[in-house]
Amino acid sequence: MLKKVLLLVLVLIMAACPLVGCGNDEPAPAPAPAPAPEAGDAPEAGDAPADLGKAVNLNLSSPYAVTDYRGKALVDFADLCKEMSDGNINITVFPNATLATSQDALKATGNGSADMACGNLSFNVSEVPALAPLDIHGIYDPNHFWETYELVKPTLDEILAGVNAKTLIMFDEGESIFYLNEKNKKDVHSPADITGLRLRDHGLWIGKSIASWGASPMTVMPADLAVALERGTVDGGFTGWPFIYQCRGTDSAPYITYTGISCSGWAPLTINLDKWNSLTPAQQAIMEEAAAIATENSNKYLEEYNVEFEQSIADLGGTIYHMTPEETQVFVDATKPLIDEARESSGELGNALIDALLAAPSDYR
Repeated sequence: MLKKVLLLVLVLIMAACPLVGCGNDEPAPAPAPAPAPEAGDAPEAGDAPADLGKAVNLNLSSPYAVTDYRGKALVDFADLCKEMSDGNINITVFPNATLATSQDALKATGNGSADMACGNLSFNVSEVPALAPLDIHGIYDPNHFWETYELVKPTLDEILAGVNAKTLIMFDEGESIFYLNEKNKKDVHSPADITGLRLRDHGLWIGKSIASWGASPMTVMPADLAVALERGTVDGGFTGWPFIYQCRGTDSAPYITYTGISCSGWAPLTINLDKWNSLTPAQQAIMEEAAAIATENSNKYLEEYNVEFEQSIADLGGTIYHMTPEETQVFVDATKPLIDEARESSGELGNALIDALLAAPSDYR
């Protein structure tokens, strides 16, 4: 009987050996790594690499509504980062300037009060003079925006690193427009058509461009623009059309002239450089890939947004005119002296930025 019991115990021990390793020191074979995703494809949840590091929670300040083409792309960016990292990178988007205004975006990023923020760099020229050349209208051709950005980016990165920021996403904002109110409704064909008008600007060098055409620049903050147009404090303005559409300024100034002139709305999404450097290389790679996809999306949304904008002008009973290349050239020629003026005040990096802008393709320079 004892032999039978011992035999039964021995059988049970042998049966358990595969489950506990039975004293075998060889580790179990590691699972084969998942194949790398194709470039440009967003991996599905669960495909994120295992060495991402500690999960991060980041905030992102956007001055745009989520219906704006840039606002939509920023939400895409946040969603892609979470999906592609399998929840390791979590970004909370604060739209409508609820975390930082466009004017304060670069400062907020640099000092870390926002991890990421989007805002127009023209508001920062007084603190960062090297950015001034971006605001000279006519210094580059908006029809060649992305070729221009590729040439400008290395110098722009160096400038922004000086204020502890790094660009993640840049947005194309199309060409600039004149928008005029009911009292001054007209198509703009030459500087003579705007001489003496009070036109809203959004920065020192934008104002210099407007003055070179004979108009009177007036700085009005975005939140005050609709009221200023309604009350006649300004007769209209000159800016990229996406801005005026978002601010609903066209409700009081629906007489539009597309100029074919570069938009000064360089409003990138920047990230705090210290925060960026604290991320693992794998996290950085995911954020850069998500940014590239979001940029492609924003270009698609921009086209759709333009259709909405022009329909809104029609609904308001406004007008739309596109300058001829010859008409555009007159405005561009008038601002050329500002390039030399900017060289004197923007420093070594500002001059490098000018050289990059002038090296870009252009149909009128």
